[in-house]
Amino acid sequence: VGTDKTFTDILVDDLLRIAKLNNWPLKIRNYPSCKLYIKGYDLMSAVSEFPVKKQDCIIIEDQHLKNVVSNFRFGKSQIAVEILTCGNENMYLIDYEYKEQTIFVIHVISAYVTFYKIEIPAKYWKELEKGLLKEQSIEILRWPANNGLRSGFDLANPDQREI
Repeated sequence: VGTDKTFTDILVDDLLRIAKLNNWPLKIRNYPSCKLYIKGYDLMSAVSEFPVKKQDCIIIEDQHLKNVVSNFRFGKSQIAVEILTCGNENMYLIDYEYKEQTIFVIHVISAYVTFYKIEIPAKYWKELEKGLLKEQSIEILRWPANNGLRSGFDLANPDQREI
């Protein structure tokens, strides 16, 4: 199934509302700009398409089959930037208190869905603010683990909709 960006956006927006991720205290913000500051400089910005904000963050990134290519690892570097910028935005909302954050990502390519979970310790944010990391690192968990254009769960296939 190949869908263009408009239909993928509508699918994701509808699924988020069906899952009641737009009810208080959660909030969907379509296309907000988030920034990452290092040493006080705005070094990176990203526009996440459907972040759901609470204390932890859920990022929903949608793409369609025509704009995702293997030499950019099917959008993975874009997801990494969005994780850092959304996490930094969360710290901005709590007056830059260094705090462990759990960030969930739902990556949708057409009707294929992949899930990510990232736990970022407070020490990571503290070191990142000073410059490039030398000691801290994070691990990004992905489900399913395969990396490919159609390697996620296929929402068009009823057998893959059940977990």
